[in-house]
Amino acid sequence: MSDFVIIFMIVATVFAIATLGYVAVDIVLEVRQSRRTKVKVIVDAPVVEQEVIVVAPVAEEPLEEEPIVEVMPEVVEHIDAEEADAMISDALAMETAKYESGAGHGLQGIINIGVLDRNFEANDVITLAVLKEKGLVSKKVGKMKVLADGILNKPLTVKSESYSIQAIKMIELTGGKVIILKD
Repeated sequence: MSDFVIIFMIVATVFAIATLGYVAVDIVLEVRQSRRTKVKVIVDAPVVEQEVIVVAPVAEEPLEEEPIVEVMPEVVEHIDAEEADAMISDALAMETAKYESGAGHGLQGIINIGVLDRNFEANDVITLAVLKEKGLVSKKVGKMKVLADGILNKPLTVKSESYSIQAIKMIELTGGKVIILKD
């Protein structure tokens, strides 16, 4: 054989291998992007004879997921809003809150957890009337919202119309009780 024919066959073989390799890689990338089909590339000797088989996805039965059961963590001695968020979910915090009738009306005041912590003893019951009596809110306020600013170091029972979710978590995680007042 002449040198020209040998060089031509080598170049043609390299080109064929490169083309098949490119096509196979292109198919694999396309399948990964679409995630609709799986590609299986079978390579037999000699290298020039390559076969590409596209396999349809197998229908999988949906897995039955076990329900996630969240348990209230142990009571802590002190907590801030960031720690409370990390310890329990919003849903669990709302589940443990209690509801009572007796919501106030009119102007809404706000009070922070840190203020409650500084002005009340462990296990005190805090209501709007008690807050007004201690001069912690204006006498004009008709309903209250408890916010999570500050640190809580003791269990308290708080009765209010509204809370931030972090405030609820903080009260509950220190062993206190959240009572949401409704009409």
